[in-house]
Amino acid sequence: MSESTDTTPVSEPAGAPEGAETSPPSSSSDAPLGPAGEKALTEWKQRARAAEKASREQAARLQELEDRDKSELQKATERAAKADARAAEAARRVAKAEIRALAAPQFADPSDAAAFLNVDELIGDDGDVDTKAVEKALADLLKRKPHLAKEQAPPSFDGGARTTATPPTDMNALIRQKAGLG
Repeated sequence: MSESTDTTPVSEPAGAPEGAETSPPSSSSDAPLGPAGEKALTEWKQRARAAEKASREQAARLQELEDRDKSELQKATERAAKADARAAEAARRVAKAEIRALAAPQFADPSDAAAFLNVDELIGDDGDVDTKAVEKALADLLKRKPHLAKEQAPPSFDGGARTTATPPTDMNALIRQKAGLG
């Protein structure tokens, strides 16, 4: 095996050779692994990649064997269950987006509202988001945690409407006006 200079941290499998470093270097002041350590690290990385590949291949083969023995009804049932799970996840994402949209005018960070609310309670049996329930939950959340609300703008102490000042007159304009030229 060739030596590698890649020092990407990899968790060592059980049974690592003694003398090999078992924890990744935490700073640049750590001592380098040296040629023997680099060789051992490269070997363990290759073994880990090979084990992961073999595991994926075995899982695919197992799934193929299990699918071979299933009836069409079982296969269709599993596909339907996967589709239901994807639909439920999509409904959760839609609900979170709606919560953030409805919380934007009132909350300093609308994602806080989505984090504090139980999204599943706000989705109806048909998969639609209950907007009234979301609004009620947001109002209740603001009552319980007022620090999540946007800060109110300080009151304006403006004295009312302003009038624009007349432009200053210059001496030349006054002379032209009196002479009837302007």
